[in-house]
Amino acid sequence: IIISMCVIYREAPSDQASETSSTDGNSRDSDFFQPPLKKVKLQESIEYDDLQGDSGRKTIALNLKKSDRYSHGPIPLQSQHYTTSQDIINSISIIQHEMRNYKPRLTQVMSSNAASSAITALSPGGLLMQGGGQQTINQLVPTDVQSELKHLYTAAGELLRHFWSCFPVNTPFLEEKVVKMKSNLERFQVTKLRPFQEKIQRQYLSTNLTGHLEEMLQAAYSKFQVWQTRRMMRKT
Repeated sequence: IIISMCVIYREAPSDQASETSSTDGNSRDSDFFQPPLKKVKLQESIEYDDLQGDSGRKTIALNLKKSDRYSHGPIPLQSQHYTTSQDIINSISIIQHEMRNYKPRLTQVMSSNAASSAITALSPGGLLMQGGGQQTINQLVPTDVQSELKHLYTAAGELLRHFWSCFPVNTPFLEEKVVKMKSNLERFQVTKLRPFQEKIQRQYLSTNLTGHLEEMLQAAYSKFQVWQTRRMMRKT
């Protein structure tokens, strides 16, 4: 009896709500009695065009005749035969198979005398190299100049090694060191490199022996200039 009374009690308000739904302004059926302008404002507040699916959009099917071509990125169209990925894989497999089964045939190679003659003819000053005007540095530069150039490279390399080890310059000690090393590079260029260049000019040697050294020093100067500019900008 108690259960049946509870059921009757719960069903009664729902029936009453259904009866009053037609007169309640907040009910769904009352939308038919609202003014048109109010309907439009209500729809704008509860509906969003960008969240609704565009069911009327038509899609176009893409038919690719050679889909393998699009796996390699853009390539120029050529009239020659197109090599697919499978062709490349097969070629690699064939090459690997031939390399595994390779057997050297030492009796069918060039003799040692013929190989030695070919190397001699193609070496600087050889029979086949007489037409060219190029000569090696050993033939153009005296021995004492070569030795002095080696010492210059060794000294410059040691100074540049200390200079580049300062970067990134993130401590006061490195700031002081990089300024000092830049001064040492400039002193080396004035006292060592320029006298060597003048000596070469006095001996009428047309070969530029110090071009590479000057490029290395200039790269260090450029790096120092960039660092100093950024440092001044941070201070300001």
